[in-house]
Amino acid sequence: MIVGPFVQCTQDVFSMMLQWDVSLEGVAEKAGFQSKHDCSGFIGLSGGMKGSIVVSVGREVAFAAAEAFTGVRPTSIDSVVKDLVGELTNMIAGSSKDRLGFAGISLSLPTVVAGNEHSIWFHTGATVEILHFSSPYGPFSVEVGIRNDL
Repeated sequence: MIVGPFVQCTQDVFSMMLQWDVSLEGVAEKAGFQSKHDCSGFIGLSGGMKGSIVVSVGREVAFAAAEAFTGVRPTSIDSVVKDLVGELTNMIAGSSKDRLGFAGISLSLPTVVAGNEHSIWFHTGATVEILHFSSPYGPFSVEVGIRNDL
């Protein structure tokens, strides 16, 4: 699978938007459907490439990122936090799309889900790679599921 653009774009977005250095800690094929984080942004890919991109962050990463943007530290995963996770997902997906080199890729609008042990289901025909990152405020992940059946 093509994970290089997603790694670079994730690092670029976190650096540009939050002034955070984030590091790739590992890549693995995803097993199971439960997220290990508290909040996830989801964007679908269609057209020249079909699949999904999910950015999942824990409470501490979400709160620190929201504080970096607004100057106020949230006390819950509220609409500000969800909007921020959706925007980070949109920026990572959009910049990765541009670097993939496939013509005609379209992105859906971001959807954000929150809650302890929420589940993210990918299409049955997708190969899903999970990119594990570290940040100054804790771990987060970017999941890339590309359909192989088309």
